[in-house]
Amino acid sequence: MQNRRRPLSYRFLAGLLLAVMVTSGSFWVLAQGETSADACEPDNLALQIESLQAALPTDFEGDTHLALGNLFRLANIYQQLAINCGYEPTELEINALIGNTLSLADVGTILAANAVGDDMDAVLADLDSVTGDSFTGQLLYNGMEPALDGSALGCSGCHEGEAAPPTEGTWTRVDEERLVLPQFEDYSDVHYLVESILHPNDYIVEGYTANLMPTNFGQRMDVQQLADLVAYLMSQDQLPEDTE
Repeated sequence: MQNRRRPLSYRFLAGLLLAVMVTSGSFWVLAQGETSADACEPDNLALQIESLQAALPTDFEGDTHLALGNLFRLANIYQQLAINCGYEPTELEINALIGNTLSLADVGTILAANAVGDDMDAVLADLDSVTGDSFTGQLLYNGMEPALDGSALGCSGCHEGEAAPPTEGTWTRVDEERLVLPQFEDYSDVHYLVESILHPNDYIVEGYTANLMPTNFGQRMDVQQLADLVAYLMSQDQLPEDTE
């Protein structure tokens, strides 16, 4: 479990420094994009570093301020490149990254930078880049794995009681009951589940009450956690107990 999560924290910490300090979209793409195996070959790495140094010159005599800024950007891009190519920072290096990050941004900004958000189009696009793990999703759902903010989501508290639709058979109901409704004609099962999590009051199942489910899950999960949660819900394809 911890090994699975650690690489995400590396990307978050290195990416956050760029999010705070680098305004150029091209630098952001360089830092955030996944690196292909070919790009990690020694010759290709050398070419990338040469290109980066050309794009971000460090001419301290000509323009000290610009050179210092580029030095900062290069350091963070190099860190991200190393992580994307398989390097695992030591605990000491991770602590240094955390310390540097907290000196530049408060915890609220850090969480917001890594949260999945609630823009449905953007979230669905982000989900295409990750693979959900239903077991981790189950831990999140049951409060055994903390959310991005360190707290429990608390899903099972309502969905295994009478306040909300039961967990069992979630995907079956989505597929057989929800997606046949006119308002969900163009929805996929993932779309419906994500919208139900991020915008729970947009559709209320008959017999249940609005405004019971928190509306801030988009600020409390990163994209991987949301993918895990959706994967768990999609594994709930049981028929109701009273169905023959």
